[in-house]
Amino acid sequence: MTSSSTTSPFRLTLLKVSDVLTEQNVQDLAFLCEDISPARRELITNARELFAALQGHDLLNERKVNVLIDWLDELRLLEASNLLKNYRKTHLTGHVKAQENCFIHEDLPLKYFCVSCDSKICPDCAFTAHRDAGCDVISLDKMSNEMSQRREKLMKELEMLKRGIASTEQLWEEKKEHLARCREISRNEVQKDYFTLIGKVESMKRLQTKLLDGKELADIKKIFEEKKESQILENELAIITKCHKISHENALDEIQKISKSTKKTAEIKVKLEKQKEMLKNRSVDLLYRKVPNDGVFCSITVSTLIGSSILLSNQLLHTFDERQTSGGVLLICTDPKDSSKEYWRRLQKIDNQDDPVVMSNINMVNDDGKHTLFAVGNTVFIEHHHYNGSLYDYVKSVSSLVINEVPEGSWITSIATHYPNDDPNDEFIISTSCDHSIREYNVSGSAIRVIDTRDFVRSKAIYRIAYCGNLFAIIGRSLDDVILIDVDGTVKQCGTLRLPSAMSGMLPINIIWTGSKWLVLYISEGVEKEWKVVHYKKTGEFVKVCDEGTSSNELDVPLCVTRFQSTGYVTLANTKVRSFQY
Repeated sequence: MTSSSTTSPFRLTLLKVSDVLTEQNVQDLAFLCEDISPARRELITNARELFAALQGHDLLNERKVNVLIDWLDELRLLEASNLLKNYRKTHLTGHVKAQENCFIHEDLPLKYFCVSCDSKICPDCAFTAHRDAGCDVISLDKMSNEMSQRREKLMKELEMLKRGIASTEQLWEEKKEHLARCREISRNEVQKDYFTLIGKVESMKRLQTKLLDGKELADIKKIFEEKKESQILENELAIITKCHKISHENALDEIQKISKSTKKTAEIKVKLEKQKEMLKNRSVDLLYRKVPNDGVFCSITVSTLIGSSILLSNQLLHTFDERQTSGGVLLICTDPKDSSKEYWRRLQKIDNQDDPVVMSNINMVNDDGKHTLFAVGNTVFIEHHHYNGSLYDYVKSVSSLVINEVPEGSWITSIATHYPNDDPNDEFIISTSCDHSIREYNVSGSAIRVIDTRDFVRSKAIYRIAYCGNLFAIIGRSLDDVILIDVDGTVKQCGTLRLPSAMSGMLPINIIWTGSKWLVLYISEGVEKEWKVVHYKKTGEFVKVCDEGTSSNELDVPLCVTRFQSTGYVTLANTKVRSFQY
């Protein structure tokens, strides 16, 4: 460092100014300089560091003191301002020094420029503090060439970005046109399928009506013929009676006539009994008619598809509400990969014609195989399937379980089963339309536990439920997310299965637990309904969208999601099935 006898008046003036400035004054002055980066401001703790930063930005030297004077005046730091004003008045007529020195390392000239801090620095600053901070430092001698190279490189990158943007816009336009063509083709196909289905239904209606009319005419004809025979018999009996009164001489002849008439009477009686039995069974005959399977069950059965559950990878069970047409719930077992392949069907008679039908889209698994569960009103029905070693080939029996805890005037709104860790389990849970409780039972009807969710579910009733042990996922009516409830000693909310904000506006309608993750089926409102099957972790974190689609009419909207091992299945209202891996 130079002695005071050779130190410039400008540096001596700055030294005097630094003596009258407090640390707070220095920080205020640094804040006024917008050229100093926020990171650099935090490192400035004294006047020397401030003066070095101002010099690096070419805001302070022996010829430039006005900026610092203005800031001092603005902060009313008059003593420091007067020192600089006296220097300006006395020494500003001198020439500019050829070389600027660093305010931190006073003997070293400013030979580098820090691009990151936007300031001039000396060699010591360049190879110590700025190198440790990872700054981009350029020599002032090479700055012009370096800037030219960087400017040229930047222009090339900008040109590449412009070409990329233009290419992206072109691809976007092509994709937009392609999607428009696809939508138009899909609409035409939907319209074509619609008219085809309507034609099939009308053709079936005409055929069945014609068959019924033909059978009715045949039955009426037979009844008239049998009535005619009865009248002939009555005439014969009258003749026999008359002959019996007139003469006893022809007694033998009369006995023969009576015997013959008795035989004829017995034959007519047998025919009448057969006709009566046939008329009684006519509705049953029509009910169990075998209709050729064209793969669209809704068109054939003219009924409501409730949902589906998977039995094996090649066996999926559809459940239909046919109470209005056939007096019961119809189960049809098909191949999910080929809906025209039907294995068997079973009609379960149901006396309750008013309350809705709900089913579990996961089968119960215990020691004697898989069982499909559905509920109507306050009654749970358990289908026991027969397994022949490779397929479930028919329903052995159906057991019903009346849940007395369902309040009068209420009904079961959801039923679900699960088998944690793939272990057999004979338990199931239900919710009802009149309260916020979830009730758990086993197949014998024994109540296991009751979980009250009124503090967590805002809607009037629970719409769908799924569970794994003590963790319950609940979809309430009108809710736009799925609530996770932990029932471990106490009942508490432990998370939410919520869509990312970019997918908001969709409502959850179905959910299952796969053994390691949640799968939730969401659908949007409107004419063209978008739907997604979303994968969540057990604790509720969003993972990914497993499957998605768009439904343009009520026949291809999704109803439920089920699964077999690592394959998921989405059932549409027209009984078509889409599979995906999760």
